Amino acid sequence: MLKLRVLGSALLIPALLAGCSDNGSSRSSSFINVYVQAGQEDFSDALIRYVAVTEAGALAENSDKQLVSTTYTSNNEAEATVAILAEELSYFDIIGRVADADADVAATSRKCQVASGCTYGDVSVAFGETYNPVTTPEWRAVAYSLANKERVRVTPLTDLAAQLAFAKVYSEASSDTQDGGWLDTGYYSAYSVEQSVSQVSRLFGITNIQTAEPADLTQLNDWRKANSVDAINSIRYGALLAAWQSLELSYTPTSDLPTYASAVGADLVANDGQLFEMGGSQTLSLDDLYTLAKDNLAAISVSNATVQGFVDSVISGFEADQAGFTADTLTVVTPDTLANLFGTNYSDFTIGLQRTKAFVDILRDYQETFFESGYKAQIDSYTDQLKAIGEAHADDLDAIVLAFRQTQELYVDCYLNGACPALDSGWTWLTDANYDAATATLTLNGGAITVNYMVADVNLTDADTTPTSSKAIDILIRGTYNEGDLRFIVDNTYANDDPNDDISSSSGVRIYYTEAVSAPADSASNPILGYEIRWSDFSLYDVATISSDAENEVTGSFRLFYRGVADPETSGSMHYNIDTVVLNGRISDVVGDDGDNDQNITTVFISASSANADSYYGESEFASFNGFFNPTASTTYVKGQVETAVASYKLGNETLNGNDIEYLDYYVPSAESYRYRFYPTVYRADTSDIDKDGDIEELIPTHYLEQCLLENTGSAWSVVSCEPRQRLNAERDVQQAINDLWEIGVFARLDVPGRGAYFIEWPVNAPDENGCLTLADLSTDEVSFDGELYDPEVLGLTTARFTSEVVLEYDGRTSTSEPRTVLDVLVSAPTADSIDVTAALSHDYSSLTLNDVYLGAGSQLDRLLVNYNTQSAFGEDGSVAIYKDGVSLTLDDGTTSSVDSELTAYANLDYQLGSEPYRYVLDQEGNYDRCVTSNVAEYGETRNLDDAVFYLNFRDVVYGRIAKESGVWIIRYIDGSWESLL
Repeated sequence: MLKLRVLGSALLIPALLAGCSDNGSSRSSSFINVYVQAGQEDFSDALIRYVAVTEAGALAENSDKQLVSTTYTSNNEAEATVAILAEELSYFDIIGRVADADADVAATSRKCQVASGCTYGDVSVAFGETYNPVTTPEWRAVAYSLANKERVRVTPLTDLAAQLAFAKVYSEASSDTQDGGWLDTGYYSAYSVEQSVSQVSRLFGITNIQTAEPADLTQLNDWRKANSVDAINSIRYGALLAAWQSLELSYTPTSDLPTYASAVGADLVANDGQLFEMGGSQTLSLDDLYTLAKDNLAAISVSNATVQGFVDSVISGFEADQAGFTADTLTVVTPDTLANLFGTNYSDFTIGLQRTKAFVDILRDYQETFFESGYKAQIDSYTDQLKAIGEAHADDLDAIVLAFRQTQELYVDCYLNGACPALDSGWTWLTDANYDAATATLTLNGGAITVNYMVADVNLTDADTTPTSSKAIDILIRGTYNEGDLRFIVDNTYANDDPNDDISSSSGVRIYYTEAVSAPADSASNPILGYEIRWSDFSLYDVATISSDAENEVTGSFRLFYRGVADPETSGSMHYNIDTVVLNGRISDVVGDDGDNDQNITTVFISASSANADSYYGESEFASFNGFFNPTASTTYVKGQVETAVASYKLGNETLNGNDIEYLDYYVPSAESYRYRFYPTVYRADTSDIDKDGDIEELIPTHYLEQCLLENTGSAWSVVSCEPRQRLNAERDVQQAINDLWEIGVFARLDVPGRGAYFIEWPVNAPDENGCLTLADLSTDEVSFDGELYDPEVLGLTTARFTSEVVLEYDGRTSTSEPRTVLDVLVSAPTADSIDVTAALSHDYSSLTLNDVYLGAGSQLDRLLVNYNTQSAFGEDGSVAIYKDGVSLTLDDGTTSSVDSELTAYANLDYQLGSEPYRYVLDQEGNYDRCVTSNVAEYGETRNLDDAVFYLNFRDVVYGRIAKESGVWIIRYIDGSWESLL
């Protein structure tokens, strides 16, 4: 299969400390409905998106940095009813879209609020008439803990507040360890969101920019029955937005500042929440905006005397404000106090911040305090002992594994020749060998090891458990191996645990052949496709430590499957990759007693499966465990190698079942080739309501895309099989469809088994206004391409799992007086730069739950949970969560409060913009479209651990961040206080 390789890079997250949350707290999972209204209620059919704000204070995104949103279409009053998470931070934005007459999708329309008229592009409309904005205005709003059925506004002023809320938070005090004023953050928090709304509201003289209704200036007379305070506030708000509309329409976008609001917001953030009163050299001054607002308002005809009085008051208000402005001077505005903004809930935030700081203090020496006093010394001693045993016998164990494989090799030689060859003097473990051809039994080392064979039952779906032929043969090995003081005993498992009964699971080496066999075969005529080392029941221990304090035994079962791969250059022999491995073991401190007298035990479970095991060709005949992520043995298929005619394409037509099919054939001699069929346009009922208008009977254009596997018969290419067809809700446009597939890498990034990923440079057009490349017109002739190998294949890990539980002072039955400790690690790493890790260390738990990994639970629990992911092309993220029982806090009244708490630090490292040759942009329908910015395989990555930021969370509130400043990791809290991590 062709596939797109995801680019990324690896980073080891340091175990930095975190924010905390109470044992009983969790992120809200209940939804409420709120009313989201855009502008002056002067939009229709606009897209309103809702995005949840994560516990790290960031917008929810997928691995491609696309917002994970729910999209709604506004009614003719610019309103949509939106379902949001309750008691959380919520993000909204508004986007215009184009019409799609075929799909009955209306274009976004917006009223002109400027008395002299509006010009959008090459379209001019009069006051009160509508025009159709596309992708714009992209206004944003971020709100905290909205109530059910509450109304929130999205305007350019809420956009300014949203920008300020992400960039800054306001500190109300200062000291040696607390900075005052607007401070840099880089995340949303309850504090920053409420403060920014207050700041921008005060800056523009509006009661509340998120809740106040901006008047539609085309319907001013409708305010005749409103109370004067509300009317004057709303008309002022509407006048400001009308003036903004005038400035917005004349703004020239840039790649960095694509909207007028983003340009003004950048100045607002740079000015610490202020704008120029008058003059200045920035995008906007209040004086200019107010002049436009009052002049525009004065030019609008009002027929109602009461409303005219409101209008006159608004104009007078603007003039009074302007009279106090000073040229080239920034405003001096501060937000309302936190106590006023949050009311009775403010104490919850202050206590949460205190608990965060108290927890950080505990964690400064967490390596020493994770385990309780006394237990740490005990488990350290135990783990040191196991580590010492492992290090002392590492070479001995390698020798035993080699001897086991050599036993299988010797047996096959003896069987095929009817007698054993002369013994290899290099096999120092082997003292003698006796082969009985009549019984096909081999005994080694004076009868210590017995070897024979049986046909393997590899078809577990039939009733035959003793087949006479199979594609696998079990070389049965049982007995004792000794290497130095290390003893290894292996046997089969038997029905009823009785060696005289049938074998339940064999021990030895299972050999997989190309053709079915009834006995061991010569690999020269019947190539071996794989080997499986099987220890169904084994024991491993040091004979010299029996009856001493260092006595330990490992028992259990083990499987290791080697998969064969032919040399891609066809000149070498078969090599065997580690495909899967499974160990289910137990470490005890008494040899051979089945646990009755054990004091300390450890259970160990390991499982892993490899990526590319069926195609990667390694350096050695049998891959080693340290061979992952290494280049292949090939000297040809290395990074930068250019393959001539690696692929080609050809356009064509065919008729299937009366349908005129257009297709593109993509020929790849060294991999699978495909035909992409594009079926004709057919109008079908909109049963899925793609335009969200409630009409599921209207007809919309559709066509099918089908991918079919091709084979070359020597004289022609023919279709072998096809995947299920995909229905696309659009008219057939083959050039556009192929361009869409090219954008996501289907044709430009080609994966060839045994070699890796090639980049193919297709001809492209000049960049469009967004800097995006598109395919040049396709040729009607067959076109061949060379390809550059940019990502050579490696042997990676599809999944790997390590689980181990330690129980000290075990009583031999089911309980222990000492706490238990379990470590569980889950890893996915198909390449060295694409890693996803989850690891949990739990101690003193009463129960375990499985959620990706085992997590401890209970009243005495201590737990460390780490997540880390580098599989995005645009950045790396992770988290460190620490749960601790009984974190103590001294309150302001002198009393002490102790609660079980969980700390979480959310890590983020974004790569620099442009680190990949593509990005994502919103298209005219409001959907994300992949934008190829450069016709190359990859850029050199620019990443630095020092740029990573960790966000501290308590009860779903971000209370601070950890970032490196001048070489030192500094914690900065949202109240302005700070401290060093060390």
